[in-house]
Amino acid sequence: MLPPSSPLDWTRVKTTLPARPLPALETRAAIGTERLVLRRTLESDLQSWHALRLQKEVMEWTSQRRPDPTLEWSREKLRMRLAPDGDAKYEFVVCLAESGEMIGTVGCHLFVGELGWPVVGYMLGREFWGKGYATELLRAFLAAWWALPRAEAEVDVERSTVVEGQDGTVEECIVGVTLAGNSPSQRVLTKANLELVKVWEEANEHEKSGMATMYGFVGKRPA
Repeated sequence: MLPPSSPLDWTRVKTTLPARPLPALETRAAIGTERLVLRRTLESDLQSWHALRLQKEVMEWTSQRRPDPTLEWSREKLRMRLAPDGDAKYEFVVCLAESGEMIGTVGCHLFVGELGWPVVGYMLGREFWGKGYATELLRAFLAAWWALPRAEAEVDVERSTVVEGQDGTVEECIVGVTLAGNSPSQRVLTKANLELVKVWEEANEHEKSGMATMYGFVGKRPA
């Protein structure tokens, strides 16, 4: 059932989060699935990265909302995924295991997101839609994310995400956020065991009304 739209309501909680600093990029092993490989970003990925970010159907669901205007723009975005900047994020490019072709990205670059928790996001080339790749890459990322070392933390989070554990701390979450109209990604998040818990309105310069309806999905750390 779709939750009613309501303003964000904040509360401070004790929980856990991935220990910082994260493992250095050069130490992060590739992640393999039946059909995919998730690996760290390389400078040599630029042309594939740029081609992905030229696809209107892909970029319209990102915060940028439009394709990259130039190769140099894409290069700067890629640079932020390389060391040293990329060491502070947990991001991967996604490749076909059989050919090595880059088909998308997945990861977390925002550790304090719209609902206070880290946010997972992904992009997948339009020619690879409808094949189950999005669900496969997201499940693989989440398994790696939850396997990271943990540290205790105190954070401000949206109240709808809060589930208290037996010891008085709150269950750790990761969040996926979509625009209301992005039903394909909403289905992917649901298949990856994230639950829709929050609907809210926020200012958005790309919308004619100046406002956008947002859906917040939450995944809980496995017990």
